[in-house]
Amino acid sequence: MSVKYRLVERNNMGKDKEETPKKLYAQPVYSDLVGFEELLGEISEAGIPSNQVKGVMDRMNYLIKKHLAAGRRVQFGEFGNFRYGVGSTGAAEKEEFQTNMIKIPRIIFSPGATLRKARKDANFEKKEEIVTKNDGGGNGGGDRPEIE
Repeated sequence: MSVKYRLVERNNMGKDKEETPKKLYAQPVYSDLVGFEELLGEISEAGIPSNQVKGVMDRMNYLIKKHLAAGRRVQFGEFGNFRYGVGSTGAAEKEEFQTNMIKIPRIIFSPGATLRKARKDANFEKKEEIVTKNDGGGNGGGDRPEIE
């Protein structure tokens, strides 16, 4: 199987933006969402009851949140690692810096070996015609996918 993509015309933010103000960039085209219940069903096919899998996942979600809040990195087995990524506005002097200058942290996921291999093994296949910034490609407007 391959990951489908389409080309989207966007403003060129590179060094050559004067000569080429717009460029084409790849954007993935997703067919559908695999829901949590579907994943639970697939895991239960291995003989693990779905209610137990859900219980473990709920507990892991709670524990990852707890350990991130304590400033720790969390290794989730071969799946990968989670950590906070923090940014802030700058201060000229250390006395001027205040905690409220820190932005809401991002949660950074670093995939484990199996998922890193999946990235390397990814195949791509062109799905649709070029989408220009003005026509929106029929996904509700704009050149970015909408999050429901």
